[in-house]
Amino acid sequence: MPLQQHSEGIKPYEKEVMNKETKQVVLARLYATALRLRKLTWRIRKPTLMGVRALVVRQNEVLLIRHRSGTHPWSLPGGGVDRYERMIEAARRETYEEAGVHIHIECLLGLYDNFQDGVSNYVAVFVCAPLNAPKVPCSLEIADAQFFALDHLPSGIDPSSRQRITEYRAGGQGLTDLW
Repeated sequence: MPLQQHSEGIKPYEKEVMNKETKQVVLARLYATALRLRKLTWRIRKPTLMGVRALVVRQNEVLLIRHRSGTHPWSLPGGGVDRYERMIEAARRETYEEAGVHIHIECLLGLYDNFQDGVSNYVAVFVCAPLNAPKVPCSLEIADAQFFALDHLPSGIDPSSRQRITEYRAGGQGLTDLW
């Protein structure tokens, strides 16, 4: 009975806000745990990975996604290439999954590599145009997606995404470098 009395003092909209906040905290913790487990698995297996990123530009703005966890939560949308999947199709799929945005791929900005944590990671970055506004899906991984002015990027953007945006603004294409 005391529990029932306590919950009666909370208004329905307050319960909804608390439930949303609790859900966000739980999702962030689950995502952080999944990242730690992935790193541990990579150290054991030492895989070779193929990935893509989409540098989606609308006039003087770039699309960024915000991960639920991490020291640099904002980044370009992207992810792993599935077995037998073309890289441009992976860029389209990942951008839609993470930001709800359909894209037209314009060109390849560059191919990049990274050999941290025992992984051989190769990443293709495509310059793209959006075909619709972002619609963030409810996901364990992604908390937000929005366009930012190229000269006013948010704090907390991951260094590799910032570097790719800088290269794009300098007119780069066909680049190869460390991720």
